[in-house]
Amino acid sequence: MTVYFVATLARYVLIEAADASTARELGAEQLAAMATTVVTPAAVRIQTVREATADEIEFNHWHNSQNQ
Repeated sequence: MTVYFVATLARYVLIEAADASTARELGAEQLAAMATTVVTPAAVRIQTVREATADEIEFNHWHNSQNQ
């Protein structure tokens, strides 16, 4: 699977998915869950879906290890 960078204008998540379409769907779900108000995945306006860079993946692993 590929790691995708999925972003709105304000937030992003890295999603492991088979393709960009699946990454968009899963990313919208995770971004909706991160919202401070009640938001459905359909209401999340995805601006970017692309393969994540090695630096983004490394930073994400580091960030997650700091928050455990």
